Amino acid sequence: MGMSASQARFLILTAQKNNNEYQAQRITHERLMLAQETENWTMEYNDKMNNTTLLFNAKTAADTDLYNYNRKLTYDDIVRAQDADNPGLGGRLVTTSGKIVVPKLPEFDENGLSPEGLSENQYFVDPEIGRADMLQNALTQGVYFIELLKYTDDTGEEGSSWQKVDYSNTSETMITETLDKTDDAAAEAEYQERQTLFQNKDKMLELRLKQLESEHTALETELESVQKVIQNNVETSFKTFG
Repeated sequence: MGMSASQARFLILTAQKNNNEYQAQRITHERLMLAQETENWTMEYNDKMNNTTLLFNAKTAADTDLYNYNRKLTYDDIVRAQDADNPGLGGRLVTTSGKIVVPKLPEFDENGLSPEGLSENQYFVDPEIGRADMLQNALTQGVYFIELLKYTDDTGEEGSSWQKVDYSNTSETMITETLDKTDDAAAEAEYQERQTLFQNKDKMLELRLKQLESEHTALETELESVQKVIQNNVETSFKTFG
């Protein structure tokens, strides 16, 4: 192989080696991004398997862990009277500042008072509070609180006052916070599907990376061989003109 041919071959091999290394870097980066994405949806899966829900008086039997998951706590459960056909808490929902949370304002009389004897600035309107998920987030995050009417005497007729209660105090609120199993099957199926797709894609990238590593080794070997030819040609040329 002549000097010019050797130099041309050397440049071609160098370009191929650089491209090979670039492709390997891209695949390594893609595998890292894939691993990060896997970590994200694994966290989503764990959240779905460990998420809780607030249920109202939803035990199907006493002293069991069986729940009626269709009985998610609603705003109506909190404010509905205790002597109703479907008894509620007979309570109210308040903000941290003590304003009464309502989905819409009540009607006010000529004195600007509601049927409860309260003025408009004592209410806080939240049109989304009728949604069970919004109510749960507000309670669990401490945005809203439940108040129940309590009496100082045993007859339940005198000395009444509204007092905040812990929503998780089941004996007072009839609210149970339990693991929400209604989405577990869907979460498991989605997780398994994603896991299979990840393994297949990662395996394909790994095989491609191994192929590039083999090509890289072959290119380095050939480069060394061409470099020796070029070196021999240079030495021969110097001897000729020496």
